Amino acid sequence: MESRYTMHIMPAEWRWVTVVSIGLVLLGFAPFLWVALSDTNQWQFMGALHNYQDAATYLAKMAQGEAGAWLMQFWHTPEPHEGALVQVLYLALGHLARLLSLPMIVIFHVARVGAALFMFLSLYQLAASIWQRVRTRRIFFAIASLGAGLGWFLAPLFATTSTLEGQIWPDLVIPEAFLLESTVYNVHFPLTLACLAMIVAAFITAFRPGSDGDNGVGFTLPVVAILSFALALLYPQSLVPLGGALMLFVLIAWLEGRRAYALWTARWLLAVMLPALPMALYYVIVVNVNPAFAEWNRQNVTLAPHPLSLILGFGLPLFLAVPAIWRSLRQFELADDRLMLLWLGAMIVCLYLPTNVQRRFLVGAMIPVAYFATRAIEDVWFRYISRRHRPYFFATLLPIISVSQLFTIFLPVLPVVSGNPASSLGLFLERDYALAFRWLEDQTTSNDVVLASPVVSTWMPGWAKARPVYGHPFETLDAEQKRAQVIAWYGGDNGDCMALIETYDVRFILVGPEEHRLGPAPCLDRLSAVATLGQVSVYAP
Repeated sequence: MESRYTMHIMPAEWRWVTVVSIGLVLLGFAPFLWVALSDTNQWQFMGALHNYQDAATYLAKMAQGEAGAWLMQFWHTPEPHEGALVQVLYLALGHLARLLSLPMIVIFHVARVGAALFMFLSLYQLAASIWQRVRTRRIFFAIASLGAGLGWFLAPLFATTSTLEGQIWPDLVIPEAFLLESTVYNVHFPLTLACLAMIVAAFITAFRPGSDGDNGVGFTLPVVAILSFALALLYPQSLVPLGGALMLFVLIAWLEGRRAYALWTARWLLAVMLPALPMALYYVIVVNVNPAFAEWNRQNVTLAPHPLSLILGFGLPLFLAVPAIWRSLRQFELADDRLMLLWLGAMIVCLYLPTNVQRRFLVGAMIPVAYFATRAIEDVWFRYISRRHRPYFFATLLPIISVSQLFTIFLPVLPVVSGNPASSLGLFLERDYALAFRWLEDQTTSNDVVLASPVVSTWMPGWAKARPVYGHPFETLDAEQKRAQVIAWYGGDNGDCMALIETYDVRFILVGPEEHRLGPAPCLDRLSAVATLGQVSVYAP
């Protein structure tokens, strides 16, 4: 492994990291190529393999941007409501799709791949800001990119009987905490991680001993401010633990008597907090004044995992990091050690605060874990591993720590491999629904409501540009009630056939294979058939 020392990233290093980053991006994109080359017969791939419900909302937001909007509405609910400047990234991608005259799903995946590549390059820039040794940079890059825990093994093991039954395993369900896994879910996760890595890199450079916080103030400080504002738009929760860590960093320097240093570093804290403050205030106002966003905020619950699940979810990288974390706690001297320790600690504290978005504060958690794991490998573990055996150590370590991320990335394509796309309902729909969506797109506007089964309705706004009665557990207002109403209507358990249609001013009703699974839909004799598209029929009141 390379042992050269350099203050900067040399061209050969950039070539190495670019090739490796492209390889990681292609690894994350491989499941999509697998689906594209597979014979799915009568099944339509809907465009996303991971967390398809949220992916469908991103397409709905892009559709709004494509239509010219900059204020986002929830198209997965039938009620009209005021929009807000939230998740503006996807609105911007919709505008881009319109300008380039390209399908939204193409723009989504191109942007996702570009964001992933940017994230990996930013991660290596962070490594170079910490270490001069090329070998150490690459160790950190590999652990941060691939590292995850034991969720792939423990989730099936504890699925039936144990005190951890039903617990959340972070490396399986919190992709924003793990870098490679984050790249397959959406665009804003890897962009968020890239911004975090660049901000932390700037801080570590500025806080390096002897700098007094002045390194790069003329150029880097405005860049940090821009990145902070970007985070406020992309993932505002990420700024809470980072800002808390920086506040503690400044406070500790002040208490240590380094008043001048504390004042200098306070400028960096302000560069992070001030640009984000207007957006933070705006979000608070929106969720308190706009009823639709207040209900969305109430339903958007992502609770923290059990503490033991959290530890096991970071698995071997966290175990490797223990000696360096312990040393940092005892000595608490190096600026980069202190910042990383405070950042990791702030994440854990925020994770268990009584909020409804606890898991979101864990974004980027593998970065400080990988930092301490790298420190420990270089300073502790290499004492017990001869130079001759170190390549074998890494050849064993990297596959072990990457299993959870690879498991999560490739799991959705297993039904395709086995020739059974039906078992991945939601990722796939019967192909005739695509015909129905295209028909609806020509017949409806974004103000029209279409009744369909929950799984079909998830894709309604992005594909047909129409609103469903129920389409998403967070972005449908009163989601549980509406879902129950839809299921009851198709199941024949609704006493008044026309009540639901009149309540939500439904214009069209879909009846296809997924609706038949819910029941006989006995109200059809009171409706008019307006179109038949293969196995899918369209009715109107």
